[in-house]
Amino acid sequence: MLLLQLLATAAAVVATSCGKSQLKSVDNVVSFGDSYTDEGRLSAYFANNGSAPPPATNTAGSNFTASGGYAWGHFATQLLGAKYYDYAVSGAFCSNEIFSRYLAGINRSFPSVLEDEIPSFLEDVAYVDPAAGTNTFYPNRQSDNTVYALWIGTNDLGTNAFLTDSQKSGLTITNFVECIWDVFDAIYKTGGRHFVLLNEAPLEYSPLYAAPQNSGVGDDHYWTDKTTYNMTEYEQKMKEYTTSVNTMFDYGVPVQVKIKSRWPDASVAIFNVHQLILDIRSEPEKYLDAPANVTGFYNHCALDGSNCITSENPLSSFLWYDELHPSERTDEIIGKEFAKLVSGNSSYATYW
Repeated sequence: MLLLQLLATAAAVVATSCGKSQLKSVDNVVSFGDSYTDEGRLSAYFANNGSAPPPATNTAGSNFTASGGYAWGHFATQLLGAKYYDYAVSGAFCSNEIFSRYLAGINRSFPSVLEDEIPSFLEDVAYVDPAAGTNTFYPNRQSDNTVYALWIGTNDLGTNAFLTDSQKSGLTITNFVECIWDVFDAIYKTGGRHFVLLNEAPLEYSPLYAAPQNSGVGDDHYWTDKTTYNMTEYEQKMKEYTTSVNTMFDYGVPVQVKIKSRWPDASVAIFNVHQLILDIRSEPEKYLDAPANVTGFYNHCALDGSNCITSENPLSSFLWYDELHPSERTDEIIGKEFAKLVSGNSSYATYW
């Protein structure tokens, strides 16, 4: 009910547009997702006793992220000269109606995109500064100057989720993909017209999901009983899931945009981060500092997540920061390509 009320309020402040909405400038970038994008929002939940940060609180800007430095959104918006609004929360699923995972530190489930990030965004869209009488948090959010990015799925496809058959009864990956469209529905109703969907990374190559013979780890603080599974089988299962979801994106976006006209006058770009990371793997010296390392990772921790030790080699030489997360250098590459994508000249983009 709260989500519907917020949607109605946010939609009421949007003027009806006629004709195709063109992106005339990139003044604002608004992102949603998980730890691959989070710049401090989960920390804000901890600071706020498990509740979302108050309306008009911008948590973007931290370099204390899962990359070991800045996340991709920082690099993208620096290049674009855009204001950055980041709603991504580490540990997030697309929807807690598909999965739900308890986090003791906030005494609730991990905040999700659909049930937490989107409502926070809607509250910010509807926010009115009592002193100014206007929305000073989003002072210039228009249909032709704001891009909305969504990168979600790392948790949804992983352990304690689809990979280990931990979804709620009767649900499938199709429900996850439909959640993506629901997120765009909510943003669209507030006047959003330019969307970027970052596809799934090749997680089967991450040290967490790779089999040991392919430089993967065994039992790990992210997956404490990994060795009880057939690790080669689950590496391949992860490859099947990531490539299947990306195929669903490739076919699903044009169906939603062109055939079903789900978001009239809107544009959707698919950012093929999957291929970009594969390209880093295939030509590491082109992207990473010496000694380039695309199979290992920079930050090593004990099984309980303590006693972390970093490599003697620079972080900029690693594809992976830890067992699951891309490094700051990888995020810098992703951010640069995102900036090219919204400018219309990325070879990793498909535009609809």
